[in-house]
Amino acid sequence: MPVSLQSKKLLGSLIFLVASLVAVVPVASAQSLSQNVAVDLLAAYELLEEEKFQQALTKLNELMARRGDTMTPFDRASVLQIRGSVHVNMDNLSEGLDDFAAALRLGALPDDQNERLRFNLAQLYFATERYEEAIRFFNQWLEGDVQPSANTFFMLSASHYHLNQYREGLAPIDRAIELAEEPTRRYYELKNVLLNQLGMDAERTQLMKQMVVLWPDVLSFWRQLSALYLDQEMELESFGVLESAYLAGLIEAESDITLLAQFYSSFNNPHRGAKLIEEELERGRVERNVDNLQLLSQLWSQAREHRRAIPVLREAAGLSETGTLYFRLGQALLADERNEDAEVAFESAIETGGLPDATLAEIYILLGTARFNQSGPGDRAQRQAADRAFAEAERFASTRSQARDWRTYIRAINDTESRQAILEREQSERLAAAAADRFLQSCRAMQIAGRELTDECRRALEQAADAPPTGSN
Repeated sequence: MPVSLQSKKLLGSLIFLVASLVAVVPVASAQSLSQNVAVDLLAAYELLEEEKFQQALTKLNELMARRGDTMTPFDRASVLQIRGSVHVNMDNLSEGLDDFAAALRLGALPDDQNERLRFNLAQLYFATERYEEAIRFFNQWLEGDVQPSANTFFMLSASHYHLNQYREGLAPIDRAIELAEEPTRRYYELKNVLLNQLGMDAERTQLMKQMVVLWPDVLSFWRQLSALYLDQEMELESFGVLESAYLAGLIEAESDITLLAQFYSSFNNPHRGAKLIEEELERGRVERNVDNLQLLSQLWSQAREHRRAIPVLREAAGLSETGTLYFRLGQALLADERNEDAEVAFESAIETGGLPDATLAEIYILLGTARFNQSGPGDRAQRQAADRAFAEAERFASTRSQARDWRTYIRAINDTESRQAILEREQSERLAAAAADRFLQSCRAMQIAGRELTDECRRALEQAADAPPTGSN
């Protein structure tokens, strides 16, 4: 229970109240006491005032032993009343309760003192966790002509709480809050607990709104209000409360900070969320671990700050025990057309491992794509590297068809390039032969004309002369 009952402080207050009650007995009622009893009772009371409790108790016990059977009801009630206060001061609460109850049952004291006895009994029962008796005596006392304090209603409400009588505890705690001279935190905390147990979220929300105003420095109140709004699907209000607490300098816990960053993302301000996480990483209030770096990367991506997201995701991937984040890094790099970097990321994902088959199959497809994108015309070696990745993807049912299509496409490109190469070579050979024939004819013309031949012409004519005739075997 978050409500502090402060039993020891309460007992101290009870001792004071009991002592105050007893203080008037010998004086106000001395004329009604038997003379011998009055003398011994006054002596015991003086010892009580001097805090000589054991001596006072001894004297009172002797008095009861010596005159108990011959005392008048008033004498006996007065002795029991004072002896009960001695027991309370000595922390003998059970004995004190017995004496006060016996004094009250005699009915011999004045009405106002009997009322005071009922009240003290109620408080003692409360302090000793005998809550049913506490409730009974509080209610009896409240039926009289009394002026209850706020704390009386607090104890009555708390007694109901401890007996799981949550609804019965609401009226007295409301009365305690009403009577208090100034807002008392434990009263509000008890009402908060009662409303929580009753599932009265709307009423509890209104109460917590008051509490964060009355005690703005108590972070737990802000957290509870934020959680209440969230439970009622009032996310914007929950976000507003958490942000207010952060701006007030109350929030330092990593969980609160990351939740706030996620709220920024939910309400279309991922850039602010990313800046928040980035700042808190620098301050050291948010740990630089896989989860938080992944969150930061996601926020930058949502803010379309992909170039800021990628280095963070790479750092997170390096810390992760599985290849999942390397897979995501590769996807981001591939989308950014950074094919070489994407290839490295996908290879790291495979090497790190810990991936389900479905993810592994997709990685091989994307690895093949990244490698293929790096290939240019005639770059058969790069396409072969891509084909090896697609061959791995073909092992998985989920990507088999896609991988086969890729491999077929690569073979088609290779075949086309091979045919093109043959055609280009044949064409080149034909062009070279035609050019050689034209050159030979020009050399023969020069020879017939008796012009001086160049060395190239002489070699061409000699080669032509040595060549077998066309069509010969």
